[in-house]
Amino acid sequence: MYDFETMDKRLIAYVNIFICANRLQAIMDSGMEDITAKQWLALTMLGVFPNPPTLKEISDLSGVTHQSMRQIVDRLEEKGLIEIIPDKKDKRAIRLVKTKAAEDIRERDTRRNYGFVFELFSCLDETETAVFCSSLEKLCNKLNELKEERQ
Repeated sequence: MYDFETMDKRLIAYVNIFICANRLQAIMDSGMEDITAKQWLALTMLGVFPNPPTLKEISDLSGVTHQSMRQIVDRLEEKGLIEIIPDKKDKRAIRLVKTKAAEDIRERDTRRNYGFVFELFSCLDETETAVFCSSLEKLCNKLNELKEERQ
């Protein structure tokens, strides 16, 4: 048996990251009508870019492999939520453009999604939320460093 009282808190946090990610995805998937949580994330990430991103750009930002993002993108295209267009400068690259149907889903689901996020974080006060965001940013930056070291 594990003794969580004496276990290194970094190990507990590491495991809890995976547990939280799995629970978050399961809850989001069960509450969405037309898309999965990962598809929702990809659509959301498209809005970060001023111009339609390439598959590589969206994969890098999302932290998933090119192959995994391609599967997500293919499902979104099948559902009519994005268009895949060839890049004008690089024939190997494709660009991803949200359709009106994707915007309609975003508009429809924004209130529910915001409500879910605010309910999720209701267990943290403002200071805890700020510390969480800062800590998570540091962990993401460290993961980027580790990824670069391994390439």
